[in-house]
Amino acid sequence: MNETVITIEDAARCLSELVERVHVSGEAAVLVKAGRPLARIVPLSSREKGLEDLIAFLRHWRIEHPEPDEQFAEVIQESRRTIQSPRDPWG
Repeated sequence: MNETVITIEDAARCLSELVERVHVSGEAAVLVKAGRPLARIVPLSSREKGLEDLIAFLRHWRIEHPEPDEQFAEVIQESRRTIQSPRDPWG
C-alpha cells in the first residue's frame, strides 16, 4: 500500500481535500510532526469491501454446508474474541 506523508499542519490546511484523496485513491496518508509519524488516515472502502466479501463467503459456506460444523463454529467464536471494536478517538 502506498502512503502519502504529510505534516499535521499541511493536513489541517487541506483536510477536506486530503480525506477525499485518501477515499478516491485508496492510499493512506501518514501525518507527521517534527519528522515523526503520529497518525494515519486510511480509506474505509477497503475495509467495507472486506466485510462484504466475508459476508458473501459465509452465506455461500452456509448453503454448501447446511449441517452445523462444530470446528467452524469454534473458529468463529475465537475470531469474535480477538476482534476489537474500533476506538472512538472523540469518546
